[in-house]
Amino acid sequence: MLIGELSALAASILWSFSPYVFSVVVKRIGSFNLNISRLFISSILMFFTCLVFGISLQTSNLQLIYLILSAFVGLVLGDTFLFKSLKEIGPRYTMILMASNPAFGAIIAYFTFGEVISIIGIFGMILTFAGITLVVYQQNGKEITQYKITTKGIIYGILSALGQAGGLILTKYAFKINDIHPLSATFYRIFPAFLMLTMIGIFSKRINGDFFKNLANGKTLGLLVLGSIIGPYLGITFSFIAVTHINVGIAATIMSLQPIFMLPISRYIQKERFSIQSVIGAFLAVIGIAMLFLRN
Repeated sequence: MLIGELSALAASILWSFSPYVFSVVVKRIGSFNLNISRLFISSILMFFTCLVFGISLQTSNLQLIYLILSAFVGLVLGDTFLFKSLKEIGPRYTMILMASNPAFGAIIAYFTFGEVISIIGIFGMILTFAGITLVVYQQNGKEITQYKITTKGIIYGILSALGQAGGLILTKYAFKINDIHPLSATFYRIFPAFLMLTMIGIFSKRINGDFFKNLANGKTLGLLVLGSIIGPYLGITFSFIAVTHINVGIAATIMSLQPIFMLPISRYIQKERFSIQSVIGAFLAVIGIAMLFLRN
């Protein structure tokens, strides 16, 4: 149905814009403060969405344990490294590294669930990593951008992709136990992650006067709310609408178009100029992801 394709496309576009918003905020308040604030806003939005639409928040204790573990791996660790990568190497390079997430997920699922990876899937993973390599290993002077690729930034990006993949696998364990609404599961990932980061912030004394002072800046707070709405909240909501109307593989493939959508965004918002190598790498990465999702 057309609504499914359009919803998947909307999710992909929203997820393409949100890193640019967060890349501005992370420079002002840091990766930890950004992550905890974003999770707080997203938790509130997701809770009231479930309340308004009558979505049950009931879940078994075992499901809750897996979702909390997923929150720690994917949102506490994975997203902290994501924002560190955004700060270090910028949105476009970070998100091309995040394109490795499905490949890492398929590899982890092979060892945890015994899911078979077809020849097409393996070739898709190789293609994805080849595309990422093309973008990351640029010759000096080939691109005009305010960000530069660094080893630290690459490590942050890869750790983020691994965290996201691990978090999704743990979420899948929760779904295998009993049926649970995806938005309800999302709330049980976001809110515990917020609580965990709050405890870390209190014990490490990161939540102090400076934390609230940074958030008191109107422009920073506005960008933070905007990023939280268009990325974690609307992006997740549209992705759910997509997978309820069309094949999951097709929806996931459309939603994986971020590296391509980010090319014009980077060009016109951040005035970047990129090499043919980067363009080819982005397309190869997306084609590889599509092969992974559609391998069955």
